[in-house]
Amino acid sequence: MSQSWYFPLDPLLHPPPRPRGGGKRWGRFGCILLFAVFCLSSAIQSADAQPLKKIRIASKGSGEPLLAYIIPQRLGFYREEGLDPEVIVTRGTVTTQVVISGAVDYSNGGSIPAILAGARLKILLINTDKPAQYLVSSAKITNVKQLSGKTVAISDSAGNSTLLLYDLLKKNGVPIDSVRVRAMGEQAVRFGALLSGAVDATTISYSLVVPAQSKGFHILAYTGDYVSALSANLETTDDKIRSAPDEVYKVVKATLKGQIFFNRNPNEAVKFVMEVLRMNDSNEAREIWAERTKQASELAKMGRASEEAMTANVERVREQMRMANAPTKVKGPVPLEQVYDFSFVKRAYEEIRASKWDATRYEYVRR
Repeated sequence: MSQSWYFPLDPLLHPPPRPRGGGKRWGRFGCILLFAVFCLSSAIQSADAQPLKKIRIASKGSGEPLLAYIIPQRLGFYREEGLDPEVIVTRGTVTTQVVISGAVDYSNGGSIPAILAGARLKILLINTDKPAQYLVSSAKITNVKQLSGKTVAISDSAGNSTLLLYDLLKKNGVPIDSVRVRAMGEQAVRFGALLSGAVDATTISYSLVVPAQSKGFHILAYTGDYVSALSANLETTDDKIRSAPDEVYKVVKATLKGQIFFNRNPNEAVKFVMEVLRMNDSNEAREIWAERTKQASELAKMGRASEEAMTANVERVREQMRMANAPTKVKGPVPLEQVYDFSFVKRAYEEIRASKWDATRYEYVRR
């Protein structure tokens, strides 16, 4: 973009024209005008000089989960809202616990088990509503219905991925009790069992799809085509929502801008993917970006989910807790407003859209 430069005239060489009368009156008016401009300028500088409000956000892991906060932080979206976030990497359920304890203000832990156990939390923003799993099988199986009577490796009897698999089987008309399931733990072990022929099928993440296909295995289905699974991008306590709604809105708005940037500006978003995953191959990073965006419907890209998806997500977690004999204080149907509060993200999205904000104007910023 070209820049134009303005050089003021030297008042000694180019004196301003003398007014033709009323000089004293205009002189007084000029002083008043200059004073008003000075006051306005001072007020603006004072506002700009206000310190940023520090907030703490916990991420359930490094790598991809951090993108939700690194992007808006690096591109200045939090700063625009007067915020200075400190992002802390945690693990598993600890992410939700540090929010409950007040050690941090926000997190992306996925708090439904804690809410069903009595915690007063709300999920404010989601970024995906489809699971990241593929159902892969031996070459002799060509469709899901053929899994009846076959052995399928699962992570554990009460795992979320197991319940997702059961939902997929139901959607394809395969009775769950017609399939022999074997709990074998993590993905690498299950995939090894598939390679050795010990099992006929299992679920894998995108990272193993190409290796599986190269060895002659079939990708029977992408689970996201049949079932939903919500991934929280931001959650906080009911107390925070009640005591600091303005702050909550600003955090949601800045985080949502980062999410919109990720989905709408692939060339620059890929650079962030390469950084957090420590990759050198931009083509591989773009494939990961494409897979990530595939997991989000248009509504999820706006930070929200359908009532059907929210209900299915809550009930799946509830069933998982029941199978694991985990305590729950919620009896009967779970009101969705007890788990989700999308009022902030809905308002933020409408404001961002009305302002004609353009995510493609921004470029990757190094650390």
